[in-house]
Amino acid sequence: MSILDSAKDAMKAAGDKISDVADAAKDKMSDAAETAKDKMSDAADQAKADANVAKAKAEQSATDMKNKAKDQMDQ
Repeated sequence: MSILDSAKDAMKAAGDKISDVADAAKDKMSDAAETAKDKMSDAADQAKADANVAKAKAEQSATDMKNKAKDQMDQ
């Protein structure tokens, strides 16, 4: 093999290694982005659930107050 062939093979190997590292970095970033997205979605779902609980409590309180007022008026 000539020096040029050896250099060509070394450059190809280096290019392949760089490509592999770039692909691994891309996959890692993609996984991190997906994890962050999932966490944000979970946080949004939790916030919606908390809001629904607060709304239900407020409605229950309003109903209780309405019933108490109605009872007082009936007496």
